[in-house]
Amino acid sequence: MSRRRNRRGSAVNESRPHPPLSPPDSPAPPPVTVSADRGIHVLPHLSDAMKGIIERAADRVRSDLPSTGEIRPMAFFVCADGTMKVVSFSLKNEVQKDALIRKIREKAVTENTSAIVVLTEAEHKRNGMIVLSGVSPGVSASARVDYSFDKETKTVTSWNISWLDQPVQNVFLDGIFDKTG
Repeated sequence: MSRRRNRRGSAVNESRPHPPLSPPDSPAPPPVTVSADRGIHVLPHLSDAMKGIIERAADRVRSDLPSTGEIRPMAFFVCADGTMKVVSFSLKNEVQKDALIRKIREKAVTENTSAIVVLTEAEHKRNGMIVLSGVSPGVSASARVDYSFDKETKTVTSWNISWLDQPVQNVFLDGIFDKTG
């Protein structure tokens, strides 16, 4: 018994307009615009949901800053029901880094996490800067937050979030939602 497979792309999409046939002695036809096949789905670089998740993580950092006086590396796990769990961490060596990468992956699977945001890059001075990187299945994004913090009054005097054109590569998030990993 032989199996017969359908070839992909062999069907003609009748909804697309066909260019008119022209006689051989006519001038060259105008260029035709080719559109992508409907089977290809391109996800947006920054969805509204991912933007909202990163903004929530940034708000959490901002609200914690006056009480602690510092910003530490953190991971934000967003569950399917919308709750956000925050884990603060510190790294002392490469062995801890590898263990933390495994723990983040395990937590993402065991808690049915729908998105993860990690804050790992920070510059601490009177005026600071942090980078938040987030992933969910099919979407990744990064934002930079420039801020000013007055340690004497323990007040955030400025907080400006800007979206980066390209997501920042983050070892803690790489391949976390891959089906093969």
